[in-house]
Amino acid sequence: MAENHDHHNQRGLIAFLGSMAFVFIFFFYIVFINKGVELNENVSDPAPADAPKYDLLSEKEPWLPKAEVVTAGQKLFKQNCALCHGQNGDLVGGIANARHLVDGQWKVGNGMIAHFKVLQNGIAGTQMASFKQTLKPGERWAILNYIETITKNKSTDKTEDIATFAKSAD
Repeated sequence: MAENHDHHNQRGLIAFLGSMAFVFIFFFYIVFINKGVELNENVSDPAPADAPKYDLLSEKEPWLPKAEVVTAGQKLFKQNCALCHGQNGDLVGGIANARHLVDGQWKVGNGMIAHFKVLQNGIAGTQMASFKQTLKPGERWAILNYIETITKNKSTDKTEDIATFAKSAD
């Protein structure tokens, strides 16, 4: 019979010490050497509370292509139109049957007046819904001004005709 010796499992001890060394080296690397993941985030301070804010609804002529109107239109487009037409109007992330706004192959007229009527009434027999109840006329004009900046098929309407129509449009 063999004598009863108090042996340690040497291979288990070596594995344990090796794994502990690995953990400590890995910890040291993560804390002191690794610079982390670069997210390339563009973080900016919010506008000061006393900074002037643009109020689209107080705009007297929202059909005119002003920078503020276009910026407001882009925001409204992303909230109301991007789901179907894509974030940039190019159907990327949108639905297949929607209109590609950048190419601008218009189904109902080629101009701001026709497009306003589409936003107001929708297009029967398609998924294009009416926005008359959800968007005020100034907001619809702002969206159209934004679309005019991204489309290749620009409006053929004269500014005077648009102004005359806009004053009577609701």
